[in-house]
Amino acid sequence: MPVVYVVFAFITAITLGPIIIIFSYLHFRGRAVSRKELNEIQKDISQIKNDIADIKEQIADFIIKTN
Repeated sequence: MPVVYVVFAFITAITLGPIIIIFSYLHFRGRAVSRKELNEIQKDISQIKNDIADIKEQIADFIIKTN
């Protein structure tokens, strides 16, 4: 049974190690999103939503034409 525990601990360390390193790096770096970056992200999201709406319309038109 001790071998099972060693293998489990090894697999846990391999999976959780990088996650802990990444989050600790981000925490200590103190990365904060500025208001300008947030506005740009919101603009990008709204543009993507508009593109999705256009694609839906194109698909609906295609379906209507093929029937």
